[in-house]
Amino acid sequence: METVLFVALWLFIVTHIDTLLVISAFCADNDYQLWEVLVGHYVSFCIGLSAAVVGAIVAAELLYEWTFLLGVVPLTIGLWGLISRPPETTIEELPAVPNSVGRIGVVTVAGIGLSGENIAVFVPFFADLGPGELQLIVIVYLIAAGIVFLTALLLVYRVAIDGISDRLDRWLVPTVLVIVGGYVIVAGLTVA
Repeated sequence: METVLFVALWLFIVTHIDTLLVISAFCADNDYQLWEVLVGHYVSFCIGLSAAVVGAIVAAELLYEWTFLLGVVPLTIGLWGLISRPPETTIEELPAVPNSVGRIGVVTVAGIGLSGENIAVFVPFFADLGPGELQLIVIVYLIAAGIVFLTALLLVYRVAIDGISDRLDRWLVPTVLVIVGGYVIVAGLTVA
């Protein structure tokens, strides 16, 4: 159980670096109240986590012998991230969202957009867990999502002047996805 928990935490950390950066940006934006960012973050996180759990259950029930092929998804996303260069981004002044519901919606949609690679990593991992292990990991992930929010707040207060390096999102996340995808495929092939 300790190994499963260690792998689960490691996967959570490496798949939520981009989430941390986005939540930090929302926390730094004076148009958003912290509670709006927190609610939007948790709504999107719960949607992504639910999708991963449902995907894992379907994969384990219907495609158990082929679950390892789901490792192709994070592997492909990671390779694409390493090969393609992100376009230069410019920050334009956008009009403020007029109310709390709208601002929560913006944070939620941004979080859902970040969930794709997380779901791709979590489905094959969750598919191999027993019901008790899966419940424990879901609880740990719900707590960890709060820690991501608190860490984002700390980053905003500590690093607001210096900025945050693009290297984390540019190299670390795709590299980890390649490693996770490769691991899932190799582990599945050795079991099969």
